[in-house]
Amino acid sequence: MVELIVSEKPSAAEKIAASFGNSTLKRLNGVKYWEADNGKILIGSAVGHLFGLKKTERFYPVFNLEWQPSYENRGGAFQKPYFKTLKSLGKKVDVVTVATDYDIEGEVIGLNIVRELLGLKDANRMKFSTLTVSELQEAYKNKTNTLNWGQAKAGVVRHTLDWYYGINLSQIISSSLSKALNRYQPLSIGRVQGPSLAILAERELEIKKFKPDPYWQIIANLWLNSRKFQAIHEHDKFWKKDEADKIFTKVKDRPGRIVDIEKRKQKVLVPVPFDLTSLQIEAYRVFKYSPSMTLKIAQTLYTKALISYPRTSSQKLPKALNFKKIISKLGSNTAYYEIAKEVLATQMIPKQGRKSDPAHPAIHPTGERARGLSEYDKKIYDLIVRRFFSVFGQDGERETTAVKLDVENEIFKFSGTVTTKIAWQKWYGPYALRKELELPVMKIEQALTQNTELLDKETQPPARYNVASLIKLLENLNLGTKATRSQIIETLVKRNYIRGNPIEVTDFGMKVFNVFKKHAPEVLSSKLTRNFEKGMAGIREGKVKPEVVIQVGKDSVTKLYAKLKESSEAIGKALSSSFVETKKKQVTLFKCAKCKENDLVVRRSRASKKRFIACSGYPTCRFTWPLPQKGILSVVKNKKCEHCSIQMLQARTARRKPWLFCPNPDCEGKTKDGTEDS
Repeated sequence: MVELIVSEKPSAAEKIAASFGNSTLKRLNGVKYWEADNGKILIGSAVGHLFGLKKTERFYPVFNLEWQPSYENRGGAFQKPYFKTLKSLGKKVDVVTVATDYDIEGEVIGLNIVRELLGLKDANRMKFSTLTVSELQEAYKNKTNTLNWGQAKAGVVRHTLDWYYGINLSQIISSSLSKALNRYQPLSIGRVQGPSLAILAERELEIKKFKPDPYWQIIANLWLNSRKFQAIHEHDKFWKKDEADKIFTKVKDRPGRIVDIEKRKQKVLVPVPFDLTSLQIEAYRVFKYSPSMTLKIAQTLYTKALISYPRTSSQKLPKALNFKKIISKLGSNTAYYEIAKEVLATQMIPKQGRKSDPAHPAIHPTGERARGLSEYDKKIYDLIVRRFFSVFGQDGERETTAVKLDVENEIFKFSGTVTTKIAWQKWYGPYALRKELELPVMKIEQALTQNTELLDKETQPPARYNVASLIKLLENLNLGTKATRSQIIETLVKRNYIRGNPIEVTDFGMKVFNVFKKHAPEVLSSKLTRNFEKGMAGIREGKVKPEVVIQVGKDSVTKLYAKLKESSEAIGKALSSSFVETKKKQVTLFKCAKCKENDLVVRRSRASKKRFIACSGYPTCRFTWPLPQKGILSVVKNKKCEHCSIQMLQARTARRKPWLFCPNPDCEGKTKDGTEDS
């Protein structure tokens, strides 16, 4: 009997083949596959989804769909050799085992290969959370004789609902705008995009409507052991200036005396293991990596068998992981030797978080030797390893000293906080650093001199979300999935609905928000999406029938489409002017460096399709500069090149941190090869 094992990606297939020992590399249609056990086992791979949904009817709204090969779509030609290879291998075998990632998306990938490509009704299923040899061997040994049909059905429903909402609603708003512009212009909206945009737009409205209130603070500046400290009047904010003036006059530069010293200790709790969201938030905090960048790096580390499956909601580490073995292997790396030795000396009981995932444990290192990592990969890997060590530690401790200063019977307060017990923080290394402010030794009735300031301030509007805080909020609201939330943010950027970080909603994004708020507010509601998420969870658990959830989706989309179609002309008019203005702002950079009259704009060559900077005064002014071809460009406000005084630009890509650069190719700050001189 011959068996075919199908993985999700070629790198995973190679790891699976290695777990069988003496496997033989083969090629078919230019694609790698492996033979093991004297040809009785074949290991092949997909490259993600080999099938996508396609409509089978002409007129919108569309609900009749079928799965079609992804290589038939634009940009999918690279998948065809993998499609043909799996089809050919499938004809040689008697049994198929699916070894795609063990989650909803992986189940759908495997289901479509089994059902659509190989013409089978079911297959064996391997379940694993790391691509280490030992775990893959165990997964093969304990494979089930059926797919995870709960995951598969939930995945198909998710794809179907996303298609219903995304394609149908995007079609009607694209059509509305295109008619107003007299040219085709695609737009998009979806069941998660809508609520996400609404969250950001509502915050934008709060900021724009915000009216600052004036207030005053009285500060006593102190110099203690040649260090400056600031004590604030106990009332903090004075809302009436005459009251602040009266007290300020009373205490101005008068000596004070310490009337109270209170010391308070608080625990610094051991952190819980990483799930995907907490890893993305922490990577943004310490490295300023975007959530999508962190996910892609984590996926790379997973395929290299260095960490467990990253798309997990779990913050729990089960005992079955064999902590001693993982920590011992990590200790073979000189960078972690001392920490590993200390962790091994503990009882090795990890701190567990509250969130769990039935498919995978929390993100953790495997202990495999890390080789060939980029600088970006190394940072995320180190963060994951040190977090793993830290969860075995003890709580740390901080001590806050709060001091009250009496100046003419007016009380001022100041404080300092220091770490008094370093525990798990030692293992977490630089990522555990906190601000330290140590006060000198003081005593009650000690006299202090001070000089007084009256600060004139205003209340501030609510802060805009950054990419990390938005990811966290979407998780709390149960909008999207752990794997798709960062993609939603990228889509909103690409559609010119939002920009920057902190995130600002563009004028066009506000128009889109207002259009849906007026004509179809349900699109912006998170309630509908949350209900669908509950429905899909029920499908996964076998408690809800897929047909029920799909019918609710059909009914909802039908009503929304009718509303939007009825208002199509009004929607087009509302969006068109704002769209043109937003596009103009997007390509406009700054004044021409040559003619000084017109703006420099981003253009694209008709011949090479490459983008470049050109003067909007062409053909009178023919000034041009080259541009990097990757990344979303933006002007960095109030920042000019220190070498040539040209306005700095920023390029943002998903895989790396935003790159600041001077667009002037002749800038003295650039090296001979044209790169920025660091």
